[in-house]
Amino acid sequence: MRQRVLVGTTASGKKAVATELAQRHGLTLLSMDSMKVYRGMDVGTDKPSPEQRARAPWRLLDLVGHDEAFSAGRWVEAAVEVAAAATGPLLFAGGTPLYLRLLVEGLAEGPGSSPELRQELEAAWEAEGEAVIRAELARVDPVIEARLQRGDKKRLLRALEVHRLTGRALSDWQRDTTRPPLPGDFTLVGLRWPEAAHRQRSEQRVEAMLADGLVEEVRALRARAPFAPEPGKAIGYAEAQAFLDGSLDEQGLRERTAIRTRQLVRKQRTFFAAFADLHWVDVDPAESLESLTDRTERALGLGDVG
Repeated sequence: MRQRVLVGTTASGKKAVATELAQRHGLTLLSMDSMKVYRGMDVGTDKPSPEQRARAPWRLLDLVGHDEAFSAGRWVEAAVEVAAAATGPLLFAGGTPLYLRLLVEGLAEGPGSSPELRQELEAAWEAEGEAVIRAELARVDPVIEARLQRGDKKRLLRALEVHRLTGRALSDWQRDTTRPPLPGDFTLVGLRWPEAAHRQRSEQRVEAMLADGLVEEVRALRARAPFAPEPGKAIGYAEAQAFLDGSLDEQGLRERTAIRTRQLVRKQRTFFAAFADLHWVDVDPAESLESLTDRTERALGLGDVG
């Protein structure tokens, strides 16, 4: 069994290409985006439009409310459930790095958490800083410390928590207990734009979000219920809330959202580059959607499907 995955950084055109492929081959599309799981968060996450959803079925969207917690483990469970029930070919499409890693490598079994220890580690982070936390983690689990990017507080503290709870490195837990959640081999394909053209697309994405009513969307969601921590920190949503609260003006809203978008793109590029088996489709900014879809179709090995 072959599992097909289409990835790319924000604003790389994954959704449009995936929709075309789904129409050609009768694919069920599975969203691999950590913010598209929240109901009502449509404009800022660039969800498929009603018209696109009518053309091609998308799953793993709108799983929980914006006021609810959601974990990567729950996404894996939902993906496995959809895959098991599917009667035709699937295509995962999205840009959340953690979801890709879990899909390809699996979710490691590990010990439970300790609220008391986590509180102690949080206090140490605030008092001593990331460098001290990283130094300790490098001594007990250099593999994980080298893998985690700067500022990844949540995972740095979790790795240290696991070692303090069990005396065993998180990387050892992952090596011994991790299994891919779906059977079969993976074909990974990514859409890659020239940097200058992609930066322009990212900036256009921010402008489109604001023009399409991001602030109004956030206002309406907050009227229903406060944001849970994770969706409340999403790009555009945190800035729109700051704007509504009066701590950010319109120019600041636009600029900060653009800056965070560029930071996300850099993070995604770094992560995807680590996957040796990922085949890149280099996009010509002047080419048609049909041409790009044709090339992506061949890279994914979909010629004989559907």
